[in-house]
Parts: sequence; structure tokens; C-alpha cells
Amino acid sequence: MKKKIKTNVLANQKRLSSKFFFVLIFLCFSLNSYGYTLDKTSAWMQNPLGKIDELNKKDPALALAFSKKLVAENLQKMTDFDKATLFSKMAQHNYILGHYRISQGLLDKAYALKTNLKTDTGISMLLTQGGIMDELGNSGQAMEKYLLAEKYAKANENSRLLADSYAYMAYSYSINHKDTLALKHYHQAYLQLEKIGDELGLAYLKAEMANSYSLLFDDINAVKLAKEASDYFKKHQYYFDELFVQTALAKIHLRKKDYSKAEATYLRVIELTKKTNQTEYVYLAYLGLADTYHHSQQHDKARIFWHKYKGEYPDYENPSAEVGAIVLAAKLEIADNNIKAAIEALTKVEAILAPLGKQNALSWYIQLYDLQGKIAITKEDYKTAYFKQEQARELLKNYYNAERETVRSKYKVMFDTDQAILKNKLLEQDKALNQASLESAAQKQKLQNMIIIVISLFVFVLVYFMYRQILNSKALNKIANTDSLTELANRRFTFIYAEKMLLQANKNEQQFSMVMFDVDHFKQVNDNFGHSGGDIALKELTSTANEYVRCHDILGRIGGEEFLLILPEANSAQAYEIAERIKLAIEHKVMNIQGKSLQITASFGIAQLTKTQNSFSQIFNNADMALYQAKNQGRNQIVIAKQSSG
Repeated sequence: MKKKIKTNVLANQKRLSSKFFFVLIFLCFSLNSYGYTLDKTSAWMQNPLGKIDELNKKDPALALAFSKKLVAENLQKMTDFDKATLFSKMAQHNYILGHYRISQGLLDKAYALKTNLKTDTGISMLLTQGGIMDELGNSGQAMEKYLLAEKYAKANENSRLLADSYAYMAYSYSINHKDTLALKHYHQAYLQLEKIGDELGLAYLKAEMANSYSLLFDDINAVKLAKEASDYFKKHQYYFDELFVQTALAKIHLRKKDYSKAEATYLRVIELTKKTNQTEYVYLAYLGLADTYHHSQQHDKARIFWHKYKGEYPDYENPSAEVGAIVLAAKLEIADNNIKAAIEALTKVEAILAPLGKQNALSWYIQLYDLQGKIAITKEDYKTAYFKQEQARELLKNYYNAERETVRSKYKVMFDTDQAILKNKLLEQDKALNQASLESAAQKQKLQNMIIIVISLFVFVLVYFMYRQILNSKALNKIANTDSLTELANRRFTFIYAEKMLLQANKNEQQFSMVMFDVDHFKQVNDNFGHSGGDIALKELTSTANEYVRCHDILGRIGGEEFLLILPEANSAQAYEIAERIKLAIEHKVMNIQGKSLQITASFGIAQLTKTQNSFSQIFNNADMALYQAKNQGRNQIVIAKQSSG
């Protein structure tokens, strides 16, 4: 699975921020006696093939060099299947290193030898072929290869290649925003690897799953899995793999806006490129540092590392990776007010994305529209800016819907697995009891008494367990639904409550409104008082705002400094009155932070349920756009979203 670590780093820009890790578990071949058939390698090839796999664990470039030497010195004595196996491995190594055209050429040679695709070598060829297709944007054709590989791996009872197939499918689903299916297949791959005790394969899979968790905003598990994988690679001196996992970990920190950790991790990547003599990958760190400094508004540093990256500019074969670099270039040009250069960069992005299709490059189109909207604002073309922002938000709505389904699916997979294990245990218990009852009629009464005692104990334990579970469930439910900093409802619970109240309002023809607001210039608070000071300010704001929330309303924190107030049985005029009270209270609140006084303001957007705007996403987007308008009009304002005429 080594390949997916590197590929996910090169192409992870295909997701918001990303899609992170393409892991290849290299092939296991059956031992062969002297002589051979068309479906087995020669006996003398076993040792060289084993050495290739060991070298690949350290560095695929070393494995490729050894393979080339093996071909040069022994090609004449090889059978066709020997050649196909070696070409397949060389195709994998080139694929790992990002040389897709060379990899495809080697696969063509293997196919020309009429290799039986039902063999381990054939399955490996199918997976590598599918991987190349995925990287070039042909995910539909790639999935056909993966499904065929899965079918043959099951027939061969090869757990390692079956795990490989699931991992490839999971990655393919992930880069195409089908997170439900991705998580399901990661889980299947994990079970196969755990069954055969493949620690290295599990490390690769943890690295890959870390990226998926990050994209679901489960940063705690994302960082945990990435660090576990990184520690394993470091312990076993697999520095090539650690290099790409560290790059992926840096991107997780960047998504979390933890810029200091992102910076430190990218610097570690630079160290690893030197340690592994893989300096051709230093561009990953340079590009990442430029992105980190851009997001932290250190534009001088961002430019320095952007120029370093340009000096190492790679020959991209993966369109998504190339788009990531060009998008960053556009952001830097906008920051420097070089609008013409930014437009040229985004034009290139559109040209690259066009063949991929919008659904296969969802996150890129979101960023594209968002940047085009920003450019329109600088040109005072507010109509175009509004249109582009609307396009971006529509795509973003689809993206978040997919995330919610993913989370539900994740827990369903875990639940189904636990239930299957429990069912098997209960079946075994029943079988044992039935066998015991048949062994001796004389023991029947005694056995019945024992069963009664066991059942009584079981019921007692079960009742106690259920009581403990209820207590734990309540505690966990509070943790799951509460923002840890402000003790408000978190994003997940706020959205669930809003959809529940909206359903009731639609059914009973009641009024319904929501107010979205966030703190103006909150970055300045963090800059002046640090993140701890910013946290204090958010707590103070929460306490102030809560004083004006009705008993059946709910105030939730849905982002860093962004809040959402759900108002059942209230129209926009009533919502405006409540928002006005909160705005004035926040504006006049004098906070004492670190011995200094602080006053902040907030901007508000209001939207209400109408006959034509009656879904949560529509009302939420309307409130968001109204907030966006309040910001543009000077902040510390309240804007009510215009009602569509339908």
C-alpha cells in the first residue's frame, strides 16, 4: 500500500484544503518448485523478488534500480510470466514515484505477454492500472479494474491483495467525495490486514484513514492515526514513508489552522528529504510552507517559499496536484493585488478541471468560484461576485450533505460489526447449551437449575450494564452535542435541532427564523491577546448573547467565531429584535482580558422560512449571504435576507 501515501500527498488538494494517502501493499507470491507454468514465477526468481519487496519498504527508487539491473542481466533466462511479474513490480515502483506514463508503458509490456489476470501478478496489474486511471481523472474506469481485482483476490483467498483492492476503492471513493463508501472500504481493508497481522500494511492504512478523518473534521482521530503511522515508520527507519506521512500531517494542522504546528511539520519534511536523499520531493514542503504562511497572513515568507517551490517545480502528471499549486499561486497574486495574474492562473485551473467534471473536482470548483468572487469584488463587479459566491455555496451544501451521510455510515459500520460479533458469540453459547442438554438425560434437572441461575445472573449483570450504559450514554451525548469551549450546542447538534424545528414549522404552518452572526475582526483579538485571550472573549460573548435567547430557542457555535441562533415560531422582524438586543449587548460589553479592556462587535444575518425557501439549507444559505452582506457593508450590522419571489 506504499503508493497511496505519496499519491494522497501529491493529489490531496483534490479535497478542501487535499484528498492525502495512496497506500500500496506489495504483492505476496506463492512459492514455486523447480520448473514453472504460465501462472507461476521460476524458482530462481523467488529470492530476487523478495529482495525487491524488501528494498521497496525502504525506498521504491532502490527497488526500481535493482529491478532494472535484474532485467538487464537475466532477461533471456526469464519466462514470460517472470517478465510480466517484474514489469508489474516496476510499474508499481514508477507509480509510487509519480511517473505515470512510464508505469503505463511497463504495464503495456506485461499485458502484451498475455498474463493471466486471475493470478497475483494479474491482480497487481489491475490495481496499478486502476490507480493510474484514478490519478488522471478516469475514476469510473478505475473502479472497474478494482472490482475485478477484488473478485480475483477473493477467489484466490489472498487477504493481502483483497485488502489492497479495498484500499484502492476507498481512496477512489474518497477523492470523488463519496465518503460513505470510502469509510466502508477502509474498514474492510483494515479487517483483512488485521486478520493476517500485517503491521506495516496497517500503518499505511492508518496514514490513509487519517486524511479521511481530517476531511470529516475529526481532527483528534486524524492526528492520532497519522502520528501512529509516522511513529511506526520512524521506528523501523522507513523514512521515505515517514516523509509523506509528515507532509500529510502538516496538511491536517493547516486545515485546523494550527499554523505553528504545520510550519514545524513541514520543516521536518525538509529534514527527511535530506536524510532519505529524496531532495526531489522538497517541493512538497516549500509549497506547504508557502500555503501555511499565506493563510497566517505572513505574505513575505509565503513569497519566499513560493519562489523556492518554483525553483523545484515538478513535472506534474496528476492534474489535481497541478491545480493545487496554481490555486495557491492565484491566492498569492490576489493578496498582492496582481489581479491580472490571478485571473490568468484561474483560467488555467478551469482548463485543467474541465475534463474532470464538476462532481469529480467538487472542492476545487468551490475554491475556484470563491476566488473568482473575490476578484469580482476587487473590480467592484458585485453582481458577478454574488453569482460566484452562490455557486460556491451551492457546491459546499452538497459537500456537507455528503459529510453528514459519512458520519452516519461510519457509526453504522462499527455498529453492524459489533452486532455481528455479539450474534456469533450468542450462537456459540446456544450451541454449547444444546449439546450439554443432549449428553445426559439424568443431568436435565440439574442443568435446568444451572441455566436458571446463569440467566438470573445474566439478567442482573445485564440490568446493571444497561444502567451504566444509560449513565454513560447521557454523559457521552452531552459531550457529543456540546462545544467544549463555550458549552453551547455544537455545529452537529445545532443543525439537527434546526432541521427538527423546521420540519415541525412546515408541518404546522408555523413561523421559523435563524440568525447567523460572527465576531468582527476576531483575528485581531487573537493577535493582540493570543488564542487563550480569544477563547476568553468567545466565552464572554456567549454569556452575553445567552441572556437574550428564549427558552425554546437554541444558540450554537458552528465555527471558530461563528454562531447560529435557531428561533422557532419567530418571523424575521422578531428575529431582528432579538439580534438587535444581542448586537447592542455585545457592542457595550467591556471585557477584561489579561488586565486589558476589550470591546468587540459582531455582524448578523437573518433569514426566515417562506413558501419558496422552506429547506434548512436554503434558509441557512440565505442567512449566510445576509451575514456576508453585513460584513461588506461595514460590520456591526444586521441584515435580513431578501425573500425570493420563487
